[in-house]
Amino acid sequence: MSHRPGFTLSMWTGIRFRSWVRVLARHGFRVSPSRIPRALGITAASVASEMLAAMQAVCWGRGVRAARIAHDPIVILGHWRSGTTLLHELLACDPRLVAPSTIQCAAPSHFVLSEQFAIERLGFLLPERRPMDAMRLGFARPQEDELALCNLGLPSPWWAVAFPDDPPPDPDYETLETLPAAARRRWITAWTGFLRAIQFEHPGRLVLKNPLHTYRIPLIREVFPAADFIHIVRDPHDLVPSCLHFWRRIAEDHGVQRPRGVDLEDRVFASILRMQRRLAATWHAVPPAHRYQTRYEDLVADPLAVLHHIYDHFGWPGREAAEPHWRAHLAAERGYRRNDLPLDDRLGRRIAAELGEVLAETGYRVRPSSPATSSAKAAADVESNTNPSSSRSRADDITHG
Repeated sequence: MSHRPGFTLSMWTGIRFRSWVRVLARHGFRVSPSRIPRALGITAASVASEMLAAMQAVCWGRGVRAARIAHDPIVILGHWRSGTTLLHELLACDPRLVAPSTIQCAAPSHFVLSEQFAIERLGFLLPERRPMDAMRLGFARPQEDELALCNLGLPSPWWAVAFPDDPPPDPDYETLETLPAAARRRWITAWTGFLRAIQFEHPGRLVLKNPLHTYRIPLIREVFPAADFIHIVRDPHDLVPSCLHFWRRIAEDHGVQRPRGVDLEDRVFASILRMQRRLAATWHAVPPAHRYQTRYEDLVADPLAVLHHIYDHFGWPGREAAEPHWRAHLAAERGYRRNDLPLDDRLGRRIAAELGEVLAETGYRVRPSSPATSSAKAAADVESNTNPSSSRSRADDITHG
């Protein structure tokens, strides 16, 4: 797939005009001068999205509204850069399961009309691989549904990607528990409406991946009582540097503000700690038969074994039929190499000092760091399998031992 050098198709391209203007207004129209062309491009595309959404409503609106979600979904939880994408892509190989795709999440108001054209004709607009981690990218590949909620114009903490220099946006939309009842209902209606639109043309059990859903277990169980949850964890010594690289790169590629990153490290540490505490408070309310936890290190070391354990734990059918698809996917990615870099000493000390609670609850130990590693290198993406022999999957607890 070809790609224009220096060009990145914005993840906000599919938002509708009115929604985009409201988002800009919530952020005081604070657009960096160097990002004005990007903002204008999104604005122009949003006008087209208005027209396409109107056409879809006329042609398929009644059918989409009548569509039903046949089965409560599978939901993958975990912090950004903890392996959620890898697990999502593997589960989506199962022909019985359906994952929201990149084009569906990028254009949630008109993908029923436009997705086939985008997949067949517009793939050249995307890079072959994600810039932050070199994982494959494409309109038909699995994507997280928080992007769809943003492109439907809803408030979301994910808008930090577009506005990285503003204070963290929409914190009430992490758990949604403090929202007024009407706002909460609007969110649920928009979310389930998007999922119904997927089911309109793509039957099968939905498998969702969204780090922010880690905060929303009670709400998801309220809407889908029989949902199955998979939580994946990763050693914070690898997670933190990877997150720093991820947020810098994604804000650079998709932000309408030039990212300064002044407090980025503080935000990453706070996010990891806040998410772990929220999970500790809500995870055990899920019946054991509907929850499972695994580790990134296990998934990388033996993905088929982890998938077998997941299917056996939940009692899902179709494992034998899915296995050839898993093997084909893994064979296609055999040449993929994760960046491997020692941990910066200063960052390692901060992890030990501030994330000891996370280390203890997820079963990782403080790791000796390399003093020779520079702070600049520590910002690079770390995607290594550090100690597979000591990692294990756990179905019933988030605390070690």
